[in-house]
Amino acid sequence: MAQRRSTSGRKTSSSSSRSSSKKRSSSKSSSSAVSTFADYFHAFSKTRAFVPVMSVLVITVLVLLDLLLAWNEYDRFFKILGFELLIVGIIWVIGLVLSFGESTPSSGK
Repeated sequence: MAQRRSTSGRKTSSSSSRSSSKKRSSSKSSSSAVSTFADYFHAFSKTRAFVPVMSVLVITVLVLLDLLLAWNEYDRFFKILGFELLIVGIIWVIGLVLSFGESTPSSGK
């Protein structure tokens, strides 16, 4: 490692001056990087709030879509909503039955 004397008389290594210049250049390039919606969504999907927020969002979108399709006829709206609830209930029961088959027996007994 080559050493040199600075103007104040202290010895400095040339590798430290090179690394500091690399740090400055890397900070400039990282500040110019643009974060996209996908980056934010990926970071949000790793949090604990993802499932409740997405559940509320999906339910809201479905209810608003049902209202749009019903064209202000409430009988049609509730028929569509009831049909969707039946489908969700059937899928939930099927998932529940399938999850019972995947449970492992407790060892040690």
